[in-house]
Amino acid sequence: MRALRNRQGQDGQAAVEMAIVIPVLMLMVVAVCQVAMALNCYLVVTGASRDGARRAAETNDSQAARKAALAAAGGLPGEPVDVEVSFEQGRDKGCPVTVTVAYRVPLLLPGLEHIIPVPSFKRSTTMSLERSQ
Repeated sequence: MRALRNRQGQDGQAAVEMAIVIPVLMLMVVAVCQVAMALNCYLVVTGASRDGARRAAETNDSQAARKAALAAAGGLPGEPVDVEVSFEQGRDKGCPVTVTVAYRVPLLLPGLEHIIPVPSFKRSTTMSLERSQ
């Protein structure tokens, strides 16, 4: 009889322990997923700035560069990226062109932006123009 009472008490203890551990584990899983999503977004933003700069260097056209960067970043969740194309030293052959892509990473849990800052990335790529306008 005593063994039966002990067994029932242990079942209750296991349930309480599980109720304490599960939220912590779920929070850890969400944190790992958020970091993985942010890393993926960082890589996509970096690639988008490279694609835009490459197109700008080839064509000397800011609209073509913008379209190339937007197309490369098309799979990102949330708000669209912000693309800026600048020709600081003019548009002659050999002059640098810089494409800057900015993006705010959406958070997985609603309301989390009140606790942690929303991660954002801004990547720039500079290449030399291959043709004059």
